[in-house]
Amino acid sequence: MLWGAKINSAIAAGQVWRLLTSSFLHTGVIHLLINSHALATIGPHVELIAGSKRFMAVYLTSAVAGTSASFLLTPAPSVGASAALFGLGAALGVFYWRHRDTMGRRSEVVLQQLGLTLAINMAYSLASKRIDNWGHIGGMLSGAAVSWLLGPRFTRHANGQVVDVPPLSVLAYKPPAGAAEGGSGGAGGLRLVRGTS
Repeated sequence: MLWGAKINSAIAAGQVWRLLTSSFLHTGVIHLLINSHALATIGPHVELIAGSKRFMAVYLTSAVAGTSASFLLTPAPSVGASAALFGLGAALGVFYWRHRDTMGRRSEVVLQQLGLTLAINMAYSLASKRIDNWGHIGGMLSGAAVSWLLGPRFTRHANGQVVDVPPLSVLAYKPPAGAAEGGSGGAGGLRLVRGTS
């Protein structure tokens, strides 16, 4: 804990690695199990939708942003992956919000579930003085921002191809072999073509 926890005085003295390492430490077995369960529940869903590179971008950025918010706004030491997990939840919410017109009822159901989960977690967090709410909020805002910028953001062309065109296309899905010539490829047989915008 002494080498990796979020301890404000240590970070201010130059140990900036704590902004990341604190997200890989936990206060005990129960804390680790709760966060492991949350990661196992939401992580595969985000990775399936966004891909492993965007998953890692959201997870790590949310971890650092959450710890940074905590560093700036509360003096208490902290550890745990909750900021990164809140970021993954926000990324999932952005995906379903962004695609609500094309996904219809499915999007509505997932957004309601995420909203309920967020409400329960925030109510529990606010009721406990041991929980770092600023870390959760920082992670959630970061996850939403990264997901909005990196996508995915799918649109369908007139020829039926599904194109991933997020504002920053650096990690957008690349065309599978033969996609430009009409090949199927991609998850679920969708023809994914990298966007140019």
